[in-house]
Amino acid sequence: MGCVPVVTSGDIRILAVITFIVMTIGLVVRSSKSLPEYLGLCFTIIPFLLCLNILVDVGFVLAERNLYLSVCGYSILYHLGFSRLLSKCSTTYQKYLMKFLHVWVILMLTARTLQRSAEWQSDFKLYLSGLKVCPTNGKVYYNLAKVLTESNDTQTDLLHRSNIATLENPQKLIKTLYVETLRQAPEFEHALNNLANIIRGEGDLSMATALLTKAVNINPEFPAAHMNLGIVLMKTGDFSGARKHFDIALELRYPYPDCVYNLGVLHLKMSDFVQAEQNFRLGVSWRHVLSYMNLIILFDNQDKFHEAREIALEGVKLFPDKSDFRFHLGNIYGKMGEYVESEYNYLEALKMETKISYLLNLGVLYHRWGKMSEASKAYKSVLKLSPNHTKAKAYLQQITRS
Repeated sequence: MGCVPVVTSGDIRILAVITFIVMTIGLVVRSSKSLPEYLGLCFTIIPFLLCLNILVDVGFVLAERNLYLSVCGYSILYHLGFSRLLSKCSTTYQKYLMKFLHVWVILMLTARTLQRSAEWQSDFKLYLSGLKVCPTNGKVYYNLAKVLTESNDTQTDLLHRSNIATLENPQKLIKTLYVETLRQAPEFEHALNNLANIIRGEGDLSMATALLTKAVNINPEFPAAHMNLGIVLMKTGDFSGARKHFDIALELRYPYPDCVYNLGVLHLKMSDFVQAEQNFRLGVSWRHVLSYMNLIILFDNQDKFHEAREIALEGVKLFPDKSDFRFHLGNIYGKMGEYVESEYNYLEALKMETKISYLLNLGVLYHRWGKMSEASKAYKSVLKLSPNHTKAKAYLQQITRS
């Protein structure tokens, strides 16, 4: 993907290739009477030829391990060459010089090995090293952007220290890397898909639609692009187009929990609550977190509190670290008039994560329960996090007036 420019007619680099081939043939002919030299050449050349995919097809995983045999052959040839040069040294000074150079070569190769091993400590370091070697390879920019999306600020800082990026906003940096990927490889559908997701988050739905349409045209069997195109079309109000692409995505990949969830959201927007429930239930059967959440909210909005409670309790068991399940349980118990259980779940949710919505609903619970002091504390906690929160101010004024 652009790491090494293609050799064209009139390219002087072909002279290096021809020179290498001539020298190799000469070495093979000359070494026919020396078994060690012949063995070293065989170890060097034959594995390399096999990895060219000319004689046989070899995958890159096998090829990169097969090339260790070439290193073995090089080591044999290096030792033979060093021994021959050392035997030709006539003075002690020359011998010490040869031994010094020999040690220097070993130390340099060892240092290079350690450096390269350090670059393999993580995906990020590996791709970053590749960017220095292959700055015109679009896949390297793509891999960096993908790793940064799932990563932390430490790696972004490392990019800055490497003088490869100067942007302060990590999201802008990721977007820039995807843009550079497409500049190097305009037909790379995965980069089109990921860039479209970022642009969709920025609110530019027309550009996101264009990028995703291009992605599915390049690769019609790309399920994630079809699903994301369906999401964008759903946001623009094109429900039939969204349904079409969700269906295509499910035909290409099944089970596909994310797509089934988004299909459920589409049916909610179309007010088809029965079909939405079926989609969310299917997602729940695949233990999809967002399907659980939306099924709970759907039942809650339909006043099906018992069904909502059962799904929420199941979610708490499966995802004990997800505070939203506790929050929804608090809402459900509050609406069912079970204030003790509601309070317990709100407090459990707040132990996991402090959110304004959790504190506000806890205050509303205490307000209805008649515990005005606790309600006042909860509303004041909301205002500490968000001083201009209108609902918290209004509820607190109600308590003050009373």
